Amino acid sequence: MRTTQRILSLGVFAAFGVAIAGSFVELQVSPDAVPLPALLPAAHANPAEVGFQDTLRSGETISELLSRAELASSEADALLAELNEFQDPRRLRPGSVISYRKSFETGDVRGMELRIDADRTLNMHRAGSDWAGAIEEVPVKTDSAVLTGTVRSSLYAALIAGDGDGVPASEREGIADLLADRIFAWQVDFSRDLRPGDEFRILYERTVRPDGTARAGRVLGVQFNLNGRDHEAYLYRSADGSEDYYGRDGESLRRAFLRAPLEFRRISSAFARSRFHPVLKKNRPHLGIDYAASAGTPVRAVGDGVVRRANFSDSYGNVVEIGHSRGYASRYAHLRAFASGIRPGTRIRQGDLIGYVGSTGMSTAPHLHYEFHASGKAVDPNTIKSITGEPVPSRYRGDFRARIASQLRALDRASSPVLLADAGSTGKRDGE
Repeated sequence: MRTTQRILSLGVFAAFGVAIAGSFVELQVSPDAVPLPALLPAAHANPAEVGFQDTLRSGETISELLSRAELASSEADALLAELNEFQDPRRLRPGSVISYRKSFETGDVRGMELRIDADRTLNMHRAGSDWAGAIEEVPVKTDSAVLTGTVRSSLYAALIAGDGDGVPASEREGIADLLADRIFAWQVDFSRDLRPGDEFRILYERTVRPDGTARAGRVLGVQFNLNGRDHEAYLYRSADGSEDYYGRDGESLRRAFLRAPLEFRRISSAFARSRFHPVLKKNRPHLGIDYAASAGTPVRAVGDGVVRRANFSDSYGNVVEIGHSRGYASRYAHLRAFASGIRPGTRIRQGDLIGYVGSTGMSTAPHLHYEFHASGKAVDPNTIKSITGEPVPSRYRGDFRARIASQLRALDRASSPVLLADAGSTGKRDGE
């Protein structure tokens, strides 16, 4: 028994010695004694979809672009039909990018994305054998900014050229156009009236996109000092929801009527109490102005009002008559066609499209016959230029003053002006 224990003890000691000093004993172990771990294959999953992009090339159609996506003709036709509900494919410009989503397994196109403009993206996905589309609006926020500066040659040159101010050219140009064509169209000639040294402050709204790009919106307030004289304009929304620009005391900056209802080449016949009629071959009063213009030239309402008449007569041809406030009325004759929605009772804003130049009725060539009436009597349209627009009604003057107070504070607080003045520019815009 002791011999057996001694032998076991020596075996344990020998094993312990091998564990400590394994360098001098080599043990042979059967490979079956300890099984090796099994190697598993790499674990991964294929994506459900893969994306790729393609660009509309110069001179090609959208159908040709879609053919590169390996869409069957029936699928391409269905996609184009849905696309046409949101965007005319013919108006897509070269460089437009379309993003696709394809099934990894089958290669079938499952979805398409097209950026229509800076603010809208069209998303399209399969709906059975057809396609369904939806417009996704880019989320924007609205803020306001003040541009201040000193003119060195002209306001247009100052606004558009900039001087490292970080304001995009399109934003500056939109503001300049609004000032010249809308707000101060009757008070200031922006190509002549502004002089070097004139100062300006402009408060305007911006819509800012997530990528930091911005678009100029409404101009809220403007202050100019021109040759020592102050000019101001403040935007005010009236009780009926319409917006217009007024001076600090609530007077309208708008003239009640446009100088002319269209862009014309020349006046072919002026207002006259007696004129030889080219069709009737006799002298008779010509109680209006004839503007020579190409057939199809847009005709616009000279002032706010309501359509009284939009029909055909033997002498006037297609004619529109608009009643204005304070007993005024305007008449537009020989139109080729009426604009959409023009009918008796339609409310019109100054500048709205009402028809197109033609030669209907007693007319020998395309032109617009334009009349202006005061208290039922025809007057020379050239005499109405000084008629001002309606001021803020007296019952709203308190609200007007309260609302423009915030605009005044924003303009007064403007410091460290964003210098938009140019350095010796001619004052002309690109393309002039």
